[in-house]
Amino acid sequence: MRTAEVLREAWRDLATGAGGAVTCAVVLAVLLAGVVGLRTAAATEDVRAAARFITSGAATQVFTAEGRIDGAACAALADDADVLASGAVRRVEDGLVVAALPGTSVPTYEVSGGFPAVVGVDGVVGGAGVVASAEVADTLGVEPGGRIEPAQGAVPVAGVYAWPDDGRDPDLGYAVLAPAIDDGTPFDACWATIWPADDTALTGLRRTLLPSTGAEDDARSTSGQLNPRSGTTFTPAATPPSGVVETVVLGIGVAVGLGAVVRRRLSIASDRHVGVTVGAQALGVAIQHGAWSFVGAALAVAASVVLVRGLPVADAGPIVVRAVVLCALGLLGAVAGGVAGVALVRERSLHRYFRTR
Repeated sequence: MRTAEVLREAWRDLATGAGGAVTCAVVLAVLLAGVVGLRTAAATEDVRAAARFITSGAATQVFTAEGRIDGAACAALADDADVLASGAVRRVEDGLVVAALPGTSVPTYEVSGGFPAVVGVDGVVGGAGVVASAEVADTLGVEPGGRIEPAQGAVPVAGVYAWPDDGRDPDLGYAVLAPAIDDGTPFDACWATIWPADDTALTGLRRTLLPSTGAEDDARSTSGQLNPRSGTTFTPAATPPSGVVETVVLGIGVAVGLGAVVRRRLSIASDRHVGVTVGAQALGVAIQHGAWSFVGAALAVAASVVLVRGLPVADAGPIVVRAVVLCALGLLGAVAGGVAGVALVRERSLHRYFRTR
């Protein structure tokens, strides 16, 4: 048969449903979606669990040494690829006295420029205003862009950060963070959000310690997680050994492709009996299987896309790409299984196929 005739015959089989294309596409889609969907769901949950781990403060390391932290060195930690944000902090002895709360003061901390990002407030430029905790903002009725009215003058509010009671250090639960003047004055602590965990970044965090003055009251340094309640390390879900999922989806494709040919072995043997070559049949089956397996694989990928909804594009992208690769293996398996099935059909078994149809 000429190639054009093979193509026309393959199209007719697809259009008339002679090859069971719709059924095969649905079966392949369901099986691939089951396997690939499970892996996608597991990876998606890992991403969300990691985000919760970071947001809870478990990935934030606090290195404390009162009056001995180099603010510039602490800020420079943010240049490390595994440090999401870093900043130094020191407590101000006299808190902010607010006109609305006479006789009391709001605990105030001076912070370096990168510190607001550590507590989840991005885009704050040093000197633009203070950053208030959600509790302070609620008490004073202010929001980003508003102003706190102290006893004298007015202080703009550049941002508000959440500080839930979830096991983290409660000191900043009711506080105001004020931008510090870069005059070389040492800080009391350096905070760094490190993700993923990196021993080199931890070592850099400890290097923010200024040399001891030799005085007896020099503070000793301490380090630890901001919130240890979520565990000391993040543990993702267990994954199958390398190559197992790929083998499974490839096997699914081969099985479905082979099964589709077995259903048609009587027709294939009959065509062989009237002179159609094995090569022409294999080409026709490859075209048909390629068409319906593409649909089945696309449906399985669509299921994975649904599962990653809500994730940032940077996190969802690699998961979907992985799903596409796995589904492509399933597609190739379906085509290969179909071609192998054609080779296994024997013309001399035509009568047996007829009796067992």
